[in-house]
Amino acid sequence: MIQRQMLPLHVLAGKGVAAGGVKLASAALTFAVFVVVAATMDERQFGLYSTAYAGASLVSFFALAGQHAAVLRFWPQYAGSRDHGRANSIMALSIRITAVAVIGSALIVSAASAFPLLAIPEWPEIIAATALLAAALGWSEFSACAMRAKGALFSSLLPRDIVWRVLSILVFVIAGHLATSMTAVSALWLTAFLLIASVLPQTVTLLRETWQAPQTPLSPAQKAEFRVATLGLWGVTALPPALGQASTLVVAALLGSETAGAVFVADRITRLAALALNGINQAAAPQISGAFHGGDRPHVQHITSLVAMTGFTAALAVLAGLIIAGHPVLALFDPAYATPTMHGVLVILGLGVLIGTACGPTELTMQLTGLQRELFRTLVFVNGLGLAATAALALTHGPMGAAIGMAGTTAVWCLAGAAITRRKIGIDPSILGFLSGRRLLALRATQKGRP
Repeated sequence: MIQRQMLPLHVLAGKGVAAGGVKLASAALTFAVFVVVAATMDERQFGLYSTAYAGASLVSFFALAGQHAAVLRFWPQYAGSRDHGRANSIMALSIRITAVAVIGSALIVSAASAFPLLAIPEWPEIIAATALLAAALGWSEFSACAMRAKGALFSSLLPRDIVWRVLSILVFVIAGHLATSMTAVSALWLTAFLLIASVLPQTVTLLRETWQAPQTPLSPAQKAEFRVATLGLWGVTALPPALGQASTLVVAALLGSETAGAVFVADRITRLAALALNGINQAAAPQISGAFHGGDRPHVQHITSLVAMTGFTAALAVLAGLIIAGHPVLALFDPAYATPTMHGVLVILGLGVLIGTACGPTELTMQLTGLQRELFRTLVFVNGLGLAATAALALTHGPMGAAIGMAGTTAVWCLAGAAITRRKIGIDPSILGFLSGRRLLALRATQKGRP
């Protein structure tokens, strides 16, 4: 029987609240960063910046090669059974794969400068800065997940979520005072270098801990399990955020960089609605993996149900706030964004996020319980159709149509994922699973002879 280090629910809840607090601060700081960046440049330059940022984010999701999810999947499994030698081997392997993938992705992006776009004279410079930003985003995400898998919750979140944002705000405020107008290229270089500086101490700590720890070679069967799981996790962790960024790029291509900047802002604002869900997921991920692979499905059901209820309640409150105060929030970035059309875009995107939070930690649960293939197929099918629908609706109905396509895609794939999880492993990660989770816990208590 696997010996697990499962946290009591009240301890897990405390960690989840703390992580949610960090994510709340991160969201507020991210909001402030984009406001400050937008204030330093005109609409065209901010449109170029936001489009390049979306492109760098898209590349970074694939550059991770699924290793940020792999360490969350395998480290708790081996460390929970006291097999720290193999847990360290898994970490070292993931570090090597990530380093190669991140560097390779940056080189591929850099090669795109050989195919300049006539409408963008800054194309070579933007591509170079985007390549560096993509590499920095990819590595920072992996290092954060690696530290989180090892239980270092706050030291995993603070460098990227807090330090980077604070430094960016200070530097861009100073730059805004020193220069009359900043270019997108300069802003991209600054963003990338500040991120690298912020995660450097975390990177040094991770590398030192990994290489100094004893490692036990993986067996052929364990290597095969890691390889198969990694391929699936690569697809399922890259597709959802990548396709979300792809939607912004589609809007830019079809409706222009100015409209893309406005949609980019609206999309970032509505992500506040998923803040509580994402924050609690930081603490819940290792627990879900450890409990499921240890055979304690009632515990998994209870965790996911509580996460879903908390995330949905918070998302509902945020959406209500956006409905009431959407115009002034959009105006913080640029008065030109505070229009009825963009307010409609904001509300529509918020509704999509609300439905997604009602489905709970579906994506995370499928990643950590061996359903990565089912998740991958669902994502490819739903998001492929969704991206095509977004492009068609953007052409026929402008930004509102694009928002309908983006929100509908999020809602449909989350609903489909929750249904698959319920059918395949008997765990409902949505708000509807709350009552079933209570029944499972009552049954387990009865079986152990407790009242």
